Amino acid sequence: MTLPPKRRPPGLSRVEDCVRWARRRIEGEVLRPGMRLPSVRVLARQRGVSPFTVVEAYERLVADGYLEARRGSGFYVRERALATPASEPAPGSVIDLDWLMQNMLESGAAQGPGLGVLPASWLDGAQLSAAIRALGREGRWLDSGKPHGYAPLRALLQQRLAALDILAQPDQIVLTTGVAHALNLVLSALVKPGDAVLTLDPCWFGALGIVAAHGARVVGIACGADGPDLAELERRMAQERPRLLVLSTAARNPTGLSLPESVVARILALAARHDVTVFEDDVYADLCGSRVTRAAALDRLDRVVYAGSFSKTLAANVRVGYLAANAELARKLTNAKILTGFTTPELNERLVHKLLAERRYDKHVEGLRERLAGQRELAKRMFAAEGVDILGDPADGMFLWANMRTDTNQLAMRCREQRILIAPGSLFTAQQAPSTWMRFNVTAQVDKRMRDLLFA
Repeated sequence: MTLPPKRRPPGLSRVEDCVRWARRRIEGEVLRPGMRLPSVRVLARQRGVSPFTVVEAYERLVADGYLEARRGSGFYVRERALATPASEPAPGSVIDLDWLMQNMLESGAAQGPGLGVLPASWLDGAQLSAAIRALGREGRWLDSGKPHGYAPLRALLQQRLAALDILAQPDQIVLTTGVAHALNLVLSALVKPGDAVLTLDPCWFGALGIVAAHGARVVGIACGADGPDLAELERRMAQERPRLLVLSTAARNPTGLSLPESVVARILALAARHDVTVFEDDVYADLCGSRVTRAAALDRLDRVVYAGSFSKTLAANVRVGYLAANAELARKLTNAKILTGFTTPELNERLVHKLLAERRYDKHVEGLRERLAGQRELAKRMFAAEGVDILGDPADGMFLWANMRTDTNQLAMRCREQRILIAPGSLFTAQQAPSTWMRFNVTAQVDKRMRDLLFA
């Protein structure tokens, strides 16, 4: 029996209504590639229309590339229908921070030099699996977390920090779920809405978003190959009276460059003069083979909060990071951690401790540094062959900062159509103004198709 006709929006024919019904489910990924749609007769009963109406609607969807007809079997969703999901910006729109982060975190959604992580194939999955199985046999992973974090791991971190000339007692080290968590804690403890926070420009876009989400004013300081404009930094400190400066000294994101010790010393002198706390983001520390003096080493954790993480070198899902600060501030940050999320997962902390204690981790990151060095030189040669300049001469980490001599927002749009992700320069500045620069991950496998897109 045919059901009464469904109520349709004004102006839509029965065929158009059926087409819209199917497209919404395909674009919303309720119906995924390879899935069979309801038969003509079934959908006709459900929609209260004739089978001829459904047939015409399905044929229109076939013509539009949403469906394919299989003789004797029915209509199925085509793979190409997901090429432009409804959640992405429409063609011609601006590539923004939300778009980039969603695509970076969406499994299999995109590939390309805009990604901010090492390829999964570079990480030691077998080592992680073995350590997880061993923890399971020990049966201690049901213990609750501690306010500061797993004590044996903090003791190991004390030794690792000392190798960087950063001297901290275990109670000055607070475990987090990563550098982003650490920055959130510092902002919660020190920064009020409306306060100014200084960043170097360009800067990791995550820091820009986190600071803005706290209601603080982001003030960017231009930073070239040799470091920030120190005169501008001093002027802004005097004018804005900032509560915090977000700083990276080694293998900075997005440029891959490190700051000279003399520049770091002058930055710290300005911070002391204007009573500014410095948040030092050293998430790429273990990918840095060069000797780079950290701000926390020069400052002795007086006004510097130092933050690191293992998520870049072990696995993105192993969310273990840490911060080190003076004893009084470490207590405040521990309290902020408890109030905003209680404790951090001890299972992950025990996993990282096991890998560090058994000395497997150091061998793993040594291999990563060697592999990155080779990929970095290949990328530099590629840009030189294409006549494209990169900023400075990065010796560490996974990023280069390349001047593509075109609006990289528009370049990102063209690449997106081919499901290739690039990170345009506008995302790494406080103003998000159009830019000719882009961040390039040296681990990206650039084939001819990608090269033609990048350098057209």
